[in-house]
Amino acid sequence: MSPWWHGSPRDPIWEYVMNTLVARINLAYFETLWCFVGHSHFQAVFQYHAETDDVSIEVPGAGIRYELKERALLNPGSVGQPRDRDPRAAYAFFYPKEKAWEPRRVEYDIKSVQSASWLPVFLPACRAAGGWLVGTFY
Repeated sequence: MSPWWHGSPRDPIWEYVMNTLVARINLAYFETLWCFVGHSHFQAVFQYHAETDDVSIEVPGAGIRYELKERALLNPGSVGQPRDRDPRAAYAFFYPKEKAWEPRRVEYDIKSVQSASWLPVFLPACRAAGGWLVGTFY
């Protein structure tokens, strides 16, 4: 089974991994040390700790290399639809030999993307705000 999913190992299309409970449940659905998830657009490491049998959410700053410990679910973030109030494009470098993860952020031309006629009405404002608008799900 592949360690890459849009949603989660448990529900590859629709599940959002946004909290430690969902991350912990998903550990049973993959066998590799690390897996990569998306869908939530939330740049984070959901780090498992075997000693306490729990998961923590780690959000290393952009450009700061994070040393992976044990198993983890890794989300590189999103280009264009962030959910963390930071409108910059998010991505990450994965260094399997070094057991490291390095999140990155980069500016991009939000205005030109906002002007795309194919976007649903609410998305251009979300891009500029770095997440959901007040009054919508977040």
